[in-house]
Amino acid sequence: MQEAIITFYLRQSWTDPRLAYRNFNMSAPLPTRVRLDKWDDVWVPDSFFRLATREYVSEVMIPNRLMTVSKDGEVWYVVK
Repeated sequence: MQEAIITFYLRQSWTDPRLAYRNFNMSAPLPTRVRLDKWDDVWVPDSFFRLATREYVSEVMIPNRLMTVSKDGEVWYVVK
């Protein structure tokens, strides 16, 4: 039996009140994109595929991911 190889985008959203910035900078464009060097400072759910036998994240020069945070702490996370 052959293994199936699937490439897709995983999109998740959640609210983290610790990231809310209502009174911080009202002139900032909304939502605010998280810089790549700050990704390790933001909690991200540990999502997994229960029946996966192997998995890997594609390696490219620029990571295939995006994270934005809105003023109320809503996080939008996308990874390929």
